Amino acid sequence: MIELTAVELRRLLDGVGRDLADFLALASDWVRRHLPDHAEPVIGALVRVLAVPVSGSTRQAS
Repeated sequence: MIELTAVELRRLLDGVGRDLADFLALASDWVRRHLPDHAEPVIGALVRVLAVPVSGSTRQAS
């Protein structure tokens, strides 16, 4: 059993969210560099799978 306060749990979950958003930004940059013709569909799939809100750093402005 792991005992956490609600505050500790929220802090840990916030950290997970930040880590996922950072991963998505790095993966998006990699995809744009190595798979430019498929970048948007791949990034879109990552966004859906990771359930991370899209930030300005993960999508190119049109």
